Amino acid sequence: MDKTGEWVRPAVKTAGLFVAPMTANIKKMYPRLLENGMLQMEYENYQAWPDFRPLGSNRIGGLWRAHFLEKVLCSDDLCCAAWRAPIPREILSRLREFRECHCELIEMAQAMPEYFIRQTDLNPALTLLAATYWQFRKLASVPGIEERTTLWENLDADQVLHYARFPHTKSFLRNLAKIPVEHAYLYRIESLRNLWAIPDKRRLLQHLPVITAENLWLLSCCPPILDPAIHQLVTREPEHEEFSLLEIISDLSNRREMACMDFWPYRNRLHTWPQLLAAYNRFLKKTNHVVEVFPPPPIGEHEDEALHIVPLKSRTALTQESREMLNCIEGYSSKCSRLKTYAYRLLRPERATVLIKWQYRHWIIEEAMIKGNERQVRAGTMGLLCRWLRAHRRHN
Repeated sequence: MDKTGEWVRPAVKTAGLFVAPMTANIKKMYPRLLENGMLQMEYENYQAWPDFRPLGSNRIGGLWRAHFLEKVLCSDDLCCAAWRAPIPREILSRLREFRECHCELIEMAQAMPEYFIRQTDLNPALTLLAATYWQFRKLASVPGIEERTTLWENLDADQVLHYARFPHTKSFLRNLAKIPVEHAYLYRIESLRNLWAIPDKRRLLQHLPVITAENLWLLSCCPPILDPAIHQLVTREPEHEEFSLLEIISDLSNRREMACMDFWPYRNRLHTWPQLLAAYNRFLKKTNHVVEVFPPPPIGEHEDEALHIVPLKSRTALTQESREMLNCIEGYSSKCSRLKTYAYRLLRPERATVLIKWQYRHWIIEEAMIKGNERQVRAGTMGLLCRWLRAHRRHN
């Protein structure tokens, strides 16, 4: 037992060296709230509002690299909560929505709280740009807070854009406001500026209700995806079940290019996820590849108090299961597409991957293995799986 009353393991001598003892409970070192109100996070210290300043952090490219500040703003830790207490609630809620440049945003909010709240509500991306404008002008030194305050007080939104060397038209300002706060990153704002210079891309951006990271990525591809229907779909639903729209479009367009075909002949034809997946499947069949979406499973999802099992209905689902469970189930995609076998994700009573195959004119269990194929499922679990299969036979 140590001085604090905690039990520790004695040091063990191995090969002539003493191995350091391990405590049953290692005391949490950070975050630590100091007596002067400063919060210590490993090698960085943060002064409290309204005199915020990151100590121990470095500026890279003119911006503070405060690695732990976002965690401090959002953590449930009591020390972090006490450090955040002086920050007005309206300002704190808006700061939490941003993903980067929290130091510069806090400095703006301290100097001009009403300006920060108003601009964040109107145009989060412009707020981020205004808080870091010197980075885009390549100034020799970072302007002081007095100089920044003078600029914020005296320049309108279009003038801030012009000063930061961005397009300062009303049209660009409206499109900048379409970037949601959770998608507002400096490199994406710069990407929007670069895309805006190309007429076809600018025309498409002007008709989008929201501009997300996925829209910018599609327009930055070579060649770019200029399909309005796809951009509308990725704005509404970038992911569907296990599928990512960007992954599907990337794979489909690349395969078409390698087959010496038009890389995207679907303009304004694919408005929903089923339409996109059907087009993907048709192309894969045409080129003699394993389809993405398998035929309907022989047995659907089943969930009760004892058993929860989910069919894996696509190549993507098999790949995800293979990565999670460290097995080779994705190698069965061809057989699953031909209904020779079918894979399932077992969630209860234990986590495992189940493979069934068609044999003797009915479905039987080929294998049911836990993570890493370390062992087969327990006997009780196997009994539940067998009853699940027999119930299916009775109903068919």
